[in-house]
Amino acid sequence: MVINIAMLKKLIAFVIVLFITGVALTLSLPEYEIKPTNRTSPTNYTILQSSLRHPLSMEDFLLTASEPLNTAFALRLGLYSQLQHAIAAATEISLPIETSIIKAKDHDRQWYLLLHGMYTSMAKAEQKKLWLQNNQISATLVKLPKSDTE
Repeated sequence: MVINIAMLKKLIAFVIVLFITGVALTLSLPEYEIKPTNRTSPTNYTILQSSLRHPLSMEDFLLTASEPLNTAFALRLGLYSQLQHAIAAATEISLPIETSIIKAKDHDRQWYLLLHGMYTSMAKAEQKKLWLQNNQISATLVKLPKSDTE
């Protein structure tokens, strides 16, 4: 197959014109602006700042067969690998419930737990769990670590 030099020059010129057109169109696009969001309603979550510096152990949240009488419970609404995901989930909850974000570690992984409430009995926590499920919010019963409840 013989390549015609004139055709090759036209093809190269066409590619150059396409490239220059693409660059010109890209440069003519307006700059993307991040608009600040004006929140009129207060946030419905808090972040346990001390856990960001010193994550709690995930094992401290696990329920055991027999819990001591002074055990406090919470409902885990989510488990996230990134803080931004936990914050987004907390802001998406449309019910007027206060949630907490706590950083925990499990072996070599770190997690952000989205927790609701502090209940003094498992029965109260289970009752709230049923209420949340009736409002299409999945929840898991967890034990609060001693450092969180004191």
